[in-house]
Amino acid sequence: MIKRELGNTGLQVSVLGFGSMEIGRLRYEEAEKLLNDALDGGINFVDSSPCYGIAEEYVGKAIGRRRDEYILATKCGCNVDSHGKFSLGPDHIWTADQLYKNIDRSLELLQTEYIDIWQLHGIMPDYLSGGAQDEVIAAAESIKKSGKVRHIAFSCRNGSPDQPMYPALFGYQACKEMLQWDKFEVIQLIYGALIRTNENIITQAKEKNIGIICRGAVKKYFDYYDELFKKSKLDELCDSGESAADFLIRFAISHQAIGTVIVGTGNIKHLKANIRAAQKGPLSEEIYAEAKRRLDNAGVWPK
Repeated sequence: MIKRELGNTGLQVSVLGFGSMEIGRLRYEEAEKLLNDALDGGINFVDSSPCYGIAEEYVGKAIGRRRDEYILATKCGCNVDSHGKFSLGPDHIWTADQLYKNIDRSLELLQTEYIDIWQLHGIMPDYLSGGAQDEVIAAAESIKKSGKVRHIAFSCRNGSPDQPMYPALFGYQACKEMLQWDKFEVIQLIYGALIRTNENIITQAKEKNIGIICRGAVKKYFDYYDELFKKSKLDELCDSGESAADFLIRFAISHQAIGTVIVGTGNIKHLKANIRAAQKGPLSEEIYAEAKRRLDNAGVWPK
């Protein structure tokens, strides 16, 4: 599988990453097979979070012994109990104490001595108003200096369902502002053929040598995603036997500024199909340009 350098980190990541949110719904034996099949299939980037229930524990238990084979990302700020369930109060707490609590528990569950990419989870600029920004960034940098974290990042939240086009536009505003901060080496954002609002943000991040983790390339944020795919006639551009999901994965990895496209699944067949799609590599320049032209003409998502 193709690997790319993730911004200025020096890390070489597979263009397809594995998102672990879904595995918390599986029996451990199923999650163990899924995670090991992901590594065996060429994926070397695993993304998790304390907010994903039992996911971190599963990752550590299933592939902790193979730690030198993958780049590990997880998140912080999560207000969860010892079972990975949200505690009373806000979903996230942005204090130094919360970050120290998160990192120690994540290291224990993931059975590792360090996290490669540590992301402020669902952070928004106004969450760090006043002195909170200095406190949180200072704590993150201190934890990095200790060796528990190699690179500091942020993951933009999806937004709120009561806002039109919320996954794209809400996250876009946060990315646009936080891209100006000089403490983040990597950002995770939503991007795909049918949700292209962050396209310019990705280009700007590349110019700053900031690594890009993409999510949501195949996720159906709205009921009419299938309709948008058909409206753009992207099916006409698919190779023989290629599914819509295959095409969307290949479209996302065609953006050369993106380091890895994380796709979560709890299904072995879907995992293997995703791996096959990524192994085919990016779309040809002609098909990629034509797909963009059709999407632009269909008026699917502002850029």
